[in-house]
Amino acid sequence: MQIMILGASRSGISLIKRLIEKGHTCVLVDPKAQEIEQQFNLGILTINGIIIDIDVLKEADIGSMDIVCAMSESENQNLMASEIARDYFSVKSVYTRVFASEDYHLFDDAGFMSISSTVLTADAFLRAIDGRMKKEEYVGQCMANVFGNSVAFTILDLEESFVGARVRDVEDTEGRHIFGILRHDDFITTLPNMKLEKGDRLILAEKKV
Repeated sequence: MQIMILGASRSGISLIKRLIEKGHTCVLVDPKAQEIEQQFNLGILTINGIIIDIDVLKEADIGSMDIVCAMSESENQNLMASEIARDYFSVKSVYTRVFASEDYHLFDDAGFMSISSTVLTADAFLRAIDGRMKKEEYVGQCMANVFGNSVAFTILDLEESFVGARVRDVEDTEGRHIFGILRHDDFITTLPNMKLEKGDRLILAEKKV
């Protein structure tokens, strides 16, 4: 299938890699799409531009796509791009990444499927708490099946040296990504420019082979 990814977020790049492994043809649209493609050596067609720009999407030939996935770090842009793909270009299958919207499922009624990072994380923790692991073994890590992939979620206390740093500047050397933050007992979905605060606990996600 021909699949277009709108937005070069970490999730978007990860999805592209997995789709390529499965033999699909991918197109990436992002203001820095060509730079990202070279950085990760993806070997795909790229179009530089804003994902809600109709002229950019025309250039990318979005109307010929089997599936469009809006996966940028902006929920509003994802929703707008999804509406454009469906209404203007008549794309049949549109998937949209959303974040903390409590009523995110209502967007499904608009004709495209919305997937919430927040809900996926909460579901993973609930499965662990409800018995997939013994209580005495649950000390900061749980396993979850996410779309057929085994993902390990780990909670770590933020080191003092990282207080004030932005999420995009904090890299984990073990191949894990900062999926979310526990701050004052509230879960926060991370964005690249978010500043880390004293007392934060990081939720790291790592794909297990």
